[in-house]
Amino acid sequence: MENQFQLTNNREIITYLVKQFPNCFSLEGSAKPLKIGIFQDILSRLDDNTALSKTRLRTALRAYTSSWRYLYSIKEGIHRVDLDGNPNEVVTQTHLEHAQQQLKESKEKAKKYAAEKRKNLAKSSKTSSNEILPKKSPVIPVIGDLVKVVIGGKPITVQVVNIEKDHLKVKANTGMEMTVKIDHILSPKKSINKKSR
Repeated sequence: MENQFQLTNNREIITYLVKQFPNCFSLEGSAKPLKIGIFQDILSRLDDNTALSKTRLRTALRAYTSSWRYLYSIKEGIHRVDLDGNPNEVVTQTHLEHAQQQLKESKEKAKKYAAEKRKNLAKSSKTSSNEILPKKSPVIPVIGDLVKVVIGGKPITVQVVNIEKDHLKVKANTGMEMTVKIDHILSPKKSINKKSR
């Protein structure tokens, strides 16, 4: 039988995994530390599934476990979960240190990328007086923060609803949700400390 469709990007694959294994994967809120070897478990459970290639699944899992949301979930002494959400091995101090190092490197990379982008925008804005530029080094927002982003050439205020490795999921006051890169943030606003849903 020919493949009718194949999941091609990380977001589609993770969304599919959330539907298949809702007690293990999530798109929003706190992530759960995954059992070591979860990749093989997924392959054995979905062995006849033509929608997932091993390479794309591996890439999507790497993106999921590299996201800031996931790295924040790694805490010493808590249990990792299997595909059914059952407790498995305990997160060790070594695993915690590794996650913290990955998080630190990812944040530094995002900050450096945003600074470089701002620098390039500042150079190009000298010829355009109506472009809005951030004036300070980037502040990495947290969930619930209001930030300004440029959409269609116009800055709008949106609320951060999820933080990924190098991008944010944000929600406009119209209810529209979108994903934006961290370097598209123009200015952080005050945190409103409430969930968007």
